This record gives sequence, C-alpha cells and structure tokens, in this order.
Amino acid sequence: MPSEDLSKIPIFFILGRPRSGTTLLTTLFNGHPNIRIAPEYPVMMLLYNKFKNVKTWDEATIRSFFDHAFYHSKNSRINERRVNNLNIDKEFIISELMKYKDVGTIQVFLKSIDYYAFSLYDKQETLWIGDKNPIYSIFTSRLQRIFPDVKFICIIRDYRDNFISMKKLADKEVAVEAPSITLQVARWKFFTRMFLKYKRRFPDKFYILRYEDLVTKQEETFQSLCIFLGIEYNPIVFEYYKKKDQTVETYGKSPIWDRFHSNLLKPINTGSMNTWQDKLTAKEVKMADQLAGVYADKLGYVRRYKGFNLWLFIKSAPLLSYNYFILSVMVFGTYLPFKISQWWYQQSLILLKIYLKVTGKKSIIYNDSKVN
Repeated sequence: MPSEDLSKIPIFFILGRPRSGTTLLTTLFNGHPNIRIAPEYPVMMLLYNKFKNVKTWDEATIRSFFDHAFYHSKNSRINERRVNNLNIDKEFIISELMKYKDVGTIQVFLKSIDYYAFSLYDKQETLWIGDKNPIYSIFTSRLQRIFPDVKFICIIRDYRDNFISMKKLADKEVAVEAPSITLQVARWKFFTRMFLKYKRRFPDKFYILRYEDLVTKQEETFQSLCIFLGIEYNPIVFEYYKKKDQTVETYGKSPIWDRFHSNLLKPINTGSMNTWQDKLTAKEVKMADQLAGVYADKLGYVRRYKGFNLWLFIKSAPLLSYNYFILSVMVFGTYLPFKISQWWYQQSLILLKIYLKVTGKKSIIYNDSKVN
C-alpha cells in the first residue's frame, strides 16, 4: 500500500436511510481506483468525542485511539462482524500512523480507519476517502465542522419501497422498529427535509440522488457523481459483480449479509423498484403518503393520496413524538464529554427497552449494546 499523506486527502460521506441504496453506492465507489471506502463501522462520533481535545499524538495516544475504535466489538456480535469486514491489521496501521506522531490531528486519525480498511479492488492514487454509515445522517452538521473540506452524497429511495425493505430486517431482530410504517416514513421525511435544507445552504457540498435514478440511469448518474467529486469517471465500477467469489469469501459468511446484500453479486437491476404497489395495503399507502407529504412530491414520488386525514394524524402522533425525541437524544449525546456520553447512550436505550416491552419484541442490538 502506498504511503500517502492523509491530511491532504479529503473525505466524503454517503448518507441516507438504511435500505436506500447506500451499500450499492459504496460498492460502486469502492470499485473506483482513486477512492478508498470502508464497510460500515459507525465509531467516528465515539472516537471524536474521546480524542477531540488531543493536541499532541504520541504512541500511547495512537494506541489508545485504536483500542477505543475496536474494544467494544468484543461485546457485540454486530460490531465484531463489522470489524472482521474491515480486515484491518491494527499493528500495521499503528506503525504507519507513527509518522503523524506529534503532528497529527484528530481528522487524520478518524480518516485512517476508512483508508486502511481492506478492499477487493486495485487502488491507484487516493483522491478521496469515503465513509458510509447511515447513522451519521443525524450528525451532518457536526461532520461539517469536523471536516471543513467535506462533501456529502445523500441517497433517497421511494419511502414506500424503503419501508418494505426495512420491514424485512425485523425478521432477523436487527431493526425492531422496522415494521412500523409510521416510524419509518417519519424518519424518511426527517432526513429528506434535512438533506434538502443543507443542499440549499451548501450546494457545492451536497449531492442528492434518488436510488431509482442510480439503477435506471447508471452511467449518467455515476458520471454526475464523479463530476461532483472532481474525479475521472471509470466504468469499471459497474463490474463489481465479477468479483462474486472473492466477495462471498470476504463478506458473505453472515446469514444477514447473504439475505440483504446478495444482490451485490449481480449487475444493477430494477427488481427492487415499486415493490410497494403489490405489498402495501391501501391503509398503509394512505398513511405513508400523508406522512411523506410534499417531500414525496419534491423528490418526484407520486402519491396516491394527497388529502389530509385527521384520524391518521391522531393515530400517528405518539410514534411521531417518540421518533423526534429519540433522534434528538442521540444527537445531544455526541456533544457530551466521552464518559458522560457513554452513560447517556446507555440511558437512552431505556426508550428502546420500553418500546420492546410494549410491542413484545426483542432485539440483538439492545442485548449487545453494552460497552466497557
């Protein structure tokens, strides 16, 4: 691996709701020879909170940084699998990062996890470091302050298809709130509204694309993304499926991956578009259309129902309040000192525990959420 100056390589983030095409987009970017982007591993806010005030990075601090990056994986089946997907040699990275001893910044070390993560693809000069973690969508404003030269690519999928896809996660107990169309569409609206607001304020930093355009106008859409990042378009990115055997060997040992990301072993197709038309009831469509409101229209998604139903509003009010509150709690926690933020995070899980008790569900995320 060539030794490049991480302080001079900018970073971009892929944002969006889970099950909106973020993994497909990551796969395409990972196939580009001038981009390094890691599999999902959402520890950046935790690490920033812990090390943001470090002025001088010595060997002990660098080792502590990576200890905190990976220690909590031992207590979580989900995080342990994510660490394995990174396929990172911790000691090698530490030895590489020693060149930033005494002169490094928190930004350099945060980018290093994405930079040094394993990739199936051959790389040339790194022009961008990418990061894909849908949970970071709620930290957009914070990420802009951490990385002044950052760019964001926000992918949005039809809220009704997004709900159908999210609902499948409930079978594996990895998204206990997934079956609630109220929560899922409310979050779709929350992030869509936020992305559009930031796009108006920072047009050079934000790119918004629809999942449907990515799968129906592949080359045109990806060429536009390359222009946004200022890099050369390379059609080789669409040949990711030719690495099927290597992909399965590296990432396909998890039944969850096999079920929800197996399409990445095939060429891009439109098979996941408009599934809601056959799978949602009229009541569900009416609820989804009312919750999405004008933001569906802004993104070009045709609503069957455009009227306002007072009973649907009353019925959805409790979960809408819960949704707003829990997102606010998550964002607020990242501004607290490290130890307090960890305590705050644990306390916030009480909300999820209450939800689980009321609905009679269980979650491996909740059971595996304890950290040292």
